[in-house]
Amino acid sequence: MDKMVITTIIATVISTVVATLVSIFLNREKKRERFDLQLEGIITHSIKYPYLENKLFAENWEQSLIEKDERYQRYETYCAIVFNFLYDICEWKKYNLKKIEEYIGIKYWLRKHEKCWKYPSSSYVNTDIYGEKFTNLVKTYIP
Repeated sequence: MDKMVITTIIATVISTVVATLVSIFLNREKKRERFDLQLEGIITHSIKYPYLENKLFAENWEQSLIEKDERYQRYETYCAIVFNFLYDICEWKKYNLKKIEEYIGIKYWLRKHEKCWKYPSSSYVNTDIYGEKFTNLVKTYIP
C-alpha cells in the first residue's frame, strides 16, 4: 500500500475519533446546562411560593385538600415537576446513585415530598408514569 493512502487512512481515523469525543463532551455539557436551567426554574418557583418547600406544609398533604385549597393543587403540580426532574436526572446518570447524589439532593427531595409521592390525587399515577426502575430507586429512600 502506498504511504500516502496509509497516512490518509490514519488521519481520517484520528480526526473521526477526535470529532466523536468532542461531540460527546459537548452533548454532555448541553445536558448538564439543560438540567441546571430546570433546577433553577424549580428553585425560582419555590421562592415565589415558599410553602412548596415548607416541611410542615408538605407533611400535611392529603389528596382531599386539593378541592379545598388551591395551594395543594399547586403543590401537587410542583411535586410532579420535581419528580419529573429527578426521573430525568436518574436516566441521565444511568441510575448510578453516587453520581445522582453528587449532582442533586435526591434523598432530601424525595423524603420531603414523600406523602405526595405515596398518596397522589390519582391512584398509582407515580408508579405508572415513572416505571419500575425509578419507583424502586424511590423505595430506597422512602420505604
